[in-house]
Amino acid sequence: MRDMIHSGHRERLRQRFMTFGADSLCEHELLELVLFYALPRINTNELAHTLIKEFGTINNILNAPIEELMSVTGIGRSAAEFIRLLGDMCGEYDREMQVYEKLLTTKEVSDYFVRYFKDAASGLYLILCLGDELEVISRISFNGAKKSFSKCEFRHLVSDIMRNGCERVVLGIKHGGTINLKEDSISAAMLSEKLKPFNIELMQCIAVSSDEWKQVEFKSLLDIHSS
Repeated sequence: MRDMIHSGHRERLRQRFMTFGADSLCEHELLELVLFYALPRINTNELAHTLIKEFGTINNILNAPIEELMSVTGIGRSAAEFIRLLGDMCGEYDREMQVYEKLLTTKEVSDYFVRYFKDAASGLYLILCLGDELEVISRISFNGAKKSFSKCEFRHLVSDIMRNGCERVVLGIKHGGTINLKEDSISAAMLSEKLKPFNIELMQCIAVSSDEWKQVEFKSLLDIHSS
């Protein structure tokens, strides 16, 4: 009888979602419905309430470490991995939605990189290709050495940038700890000089760590090495 009640409740919840969308569901109901697909034989209503009580928000739940999720009664490894996978997919969706966003100021550029690099590993570089109205039309991400790039890397980067037909780019660099502006200025200067023959301008470089961001000033490599 109890299973039949839960089954009927889930179907009504599913129908409400299909008819009226996610806005028709409370936070715990939305989580309950999602969990049903990972745990079809468990009362996900009680579990949803427990997770929200433990972690506070759905965002915290989706970004919680797998081990912490598994510490909640009813969440095994499979369900924990499902939740984290969903969280990572949501994060990727958020990053995709940033494409075509206009970046008119340094603050807007830095905010973009801070959002993108939120859960990224250190050593990640991101080049944003900008359109005529300074809107993001494409992204190029790669892992690179902090002090220099190889000629092969530059050939691929310049080729990828030119393929987008843009004349302006901005560069973001993710740090795991202290931001090293000198190393970043060298990286930015190297990229800038490689792009100049193709009339592509590196407008800005922003370095991001876990708790701050800094604008990276860069000039020619000759000036850097002579200073």
